[in-house]
Amino acid sequence: MIERRLMIGAALGFAAWSSRASAQPADPAALLVTLMALEKGSWQFVKDSNVAGMQNYLADDALLIFAEGTRYGKAAFVKSLADFRLDSFTIDPTAEVKIWTPDVATLLYRLTYTTAMKNAKAVTFKVVSASTYVRRDGKWWSVLYQETPIP
Repeated sequence: MIERRLMIGAALGFAAWSSRASAQPADPAALLVTLMALEKGSWQFVKDSNVAGMQNYLADDALLIFAEGTRYGKAAFVKSLADFRLDSFTIDPTAEVKIWTPDVATLLYRLTYTTAMKNAKAVTFKVVSASTYVRRDGKWWSVLYQETPIP
């Protein structure tokens, strides 16, 4: 009897999860435009050393992993902006969005950027970026940024 209830409960839980996971927003193209605008804005925040902008963009539990292996949480990344120099960035227009739930999506795109720590020689990176967003209280927040070098 108990096993049957557990099996029924598990089946109902799976059904509820899978129906939510497969739900799509009304307009994926509009979501792509929205998230790409946020993404471009975040790169401009870095270029401008805009601490307030970056704090309002990154979720408190954000994690950023860069091509050379550097890993930051929100507080550490925001703090690093004072010593970081972004000379230029170019985002390839062929981005796509993967929608996991109505409130979770990953933006995939190619990016070339030139950067350095202050007073150091600049380095150019060509990467594929995956930037995952969650919608909390109606606002999209960046929670995971990861990039992979392109040879």
